[in-house]
Amino acid sequence: MYFTLGTIHHGLLLRKSHHLHIQAFADADWGSDPDDRKSTTGYTVYLGINLISWSSLKQKVVSRSSTEVEYRSVAAALANIKWVSNLLQELHLSSSTQKIYLDNQ
Repeated sequence: MYFTLGTIHHGLLLRKSHHLHIQAFADADWGSDPDDRKSTTGYTVYLGINLISWSSLKQKVVSRSSTEVEYRSVAAALANIKWVSNLLQELHLSSSTQKIYLDNQ
């Protein structure tokens, strides 16, 4: 087992939840970097009331529209939701609902 010096007392608090619903919040900005005009994608994934996954990264390509940027953000969040859902199935648990919320402005 490996520990980083000074972080042994840090951790994630997971609260008991009666429902295993998965929900994600996805958003992106369109070409906000003035140097390369690439957009940033971000999402968070919750299992019940617990934050279990998150990401924020610059997209690899320059998108032609804000719709394309939002689509890429939702696709990344959906791939993560699918991974979590498959993990729960392997653990013989099932999620009751799966939802993605996005800001399409």
